[in-house]
Amino acid sequence: MNGYFQIQIDESGVSVLLSPPVGDGEPLRASELKEYLDRIGIPYDVAAINSAFHKLKDEEIVVFLTPMAMLPVDERCVVHVMADKLTAVLRMYPPSKGGLPLSKAKVLEALELAKVKSGIDEEAIRTALEEHPYCTDIVVAQGSRPTPGRDAAMTYYFNTDNSAQPELKEDGSVDFFKLNNLHRCTEGQVLAEITPEERGENGVDVFGNITLPREVKKLSFSYGRNMEVSPDGLQLISMVDGHVALIEGTVFVSDIYTVQDVGTSTGNIEYKGNVEVKGNVCENFSIKTTGNVFVSGVVEGAVIEAGGNIIIARGMHGQNKGRLKAGGNVIAKFISAAKVEAEGFVEADQILNSQVSAGRYVTADTGKGLITGGKIIAKTAVNVKNAGSPMGGSTIIEVGIDPEAKRRLAELQKNVGEKSRSIPQMKKVLEDFEQKLGAGVKLTEEQMKNARMLQEVLARSQAQIHEELEEIELLDKMLKGKDNAHIDIRGTMYQGVAVSISGATMTVKNEYTFCRLVKKGADIASTNL
Repeated sequence: MNGYFQIQIDESGVSVLLSPPVGDGEPLRASELKEYLDRIGIPYDVAAINSAFHKLKDEEIVVFLTPMAMLPVDERCVVHVMADKLTAVLRMYPPSKGGLPLSKAKVLEALELAKVKSGIDEEAIRTALEEHPYCTDIVVAQGSRPTPGRDAAMTYYFNTDNSAQPELKEDGSVDFFKLNNLHRCTEGQVLAEITPEERGENGVDVFGNITLPREVKKLSFSYGRNMEVSPDGLQLISMVDGHVALIEGTVFVSDIYTVQDVGTSTGNIEYKGNVEVKGNVCENFSIKTTGNVFVSGVVEGAVIEAGGNIIIARGMHGQNKGRLKAGGNVIAKFISAAKVEAEGFVEADQILNSQVSAGRYVTADTGKGLITGGKIIAKTAVNVKNAGSPMGGSTIIEVGIDPEAKRRLAELQKNVGEKSRSIPQMKKVLEDFEQKLGAGVKLTEEQMKNARMLQEVLARSQAQIHEELEEIELLDKMLKGKDNAHIDIRGTMYQGVAVSISGATMTVKNEYTFCRLVKKGADIASTNL
């Protein structure tokens, strides 16, 4: 219990009883007593009070104040507001003998006098009026600090690190052909999400003044093309299959992957979309994509596979290991020592010592317009300025042939040949089984099981051979059939060029100039362009 004071009134005058604290209670404050005496109008000797407080230890001390007559002093209180304006405390002072007790109305009046309006604690007031803790801070009003809000947060659902990192192999070495610097995305994929901000709650002091929380940070998406924001504004969604990157806080999605060069800085590229190479594709690297490939420079001993077109502005040095495979067309300045497959057409100024296959036609009739060395296969036509060479190098040109059908025919012929060679062996084994059974030899269960399995394999192989022979016959008729396949020569076709048109073949013995070669009967003839 805190130390406290109490006014005493008798015939001799007015005195004050000073009671020391009990236990851990707080000691009396002389300043508080002086303020109280000033407030109720009782004169006092400052020196006498100071001396009494100096002597106050464990025993009560009575200090005579004045001989004046005085009516009894009622129980009183005062309200103090702390410096932070968030707490108001009530301090109660005991009555003199015969004084009236403090009422709740008087406490509320003290609060009003102190301008305390908010957070008043009715229960604390009731307890104080019941227990009378004198000269003690009793919290009777409590304000609240503003509750801090939460800033909005951005979550990215893709790798935002744009630095290229080589792939680590199982043996601990690094594969610089796989750099993992392409962050793919798919149509409908959520690329980023905003966790919205939460505004804090207002605070209020005991005077009823509102304290606003700090402003919370709001976020919005910064993004380029090929994306949309969800109706609630909280998700950023890709509208295309492509790749995604975060550049200086902005999300970009492109279905065209653009690089300067394909080499050690990029590694091999595998992409679902279009690829643009502003420079060169270096030796031993590859590009595989479902879209188109545009190369502004040179392709050197590399592999490019595209679901669409392949366009090479400066041409390809295949170095006998480079390969182009397109679901569409292949267009290049030149093609040298490379293997080229296109479901559409192939166009180049020069095709040198290359294996070229086109589902439509092959054209080399601009610029030098040269096809020399290698093998050219096209379904409908080959358009060339100069074919072969005066030196008689080996050049083969075939038209009227579907490259895919020819590949399938070769595959079927190989399959039939392999199966046909195995059938006599299987028949011989089965005949041995039958002879043993006819001679009364008792075979084990495992031997009987093997015999049954061999019979099934034989039957299946014979059925497959029958089906494949029928397909071979159809393909052979198609490949040898008559159509409008032709070879247009706008310059010279030199001696030694091997020509095939819809199954008819010849080797050029006399040069052909400015003409069209077509199949006529079983032979090849020339006509005017």
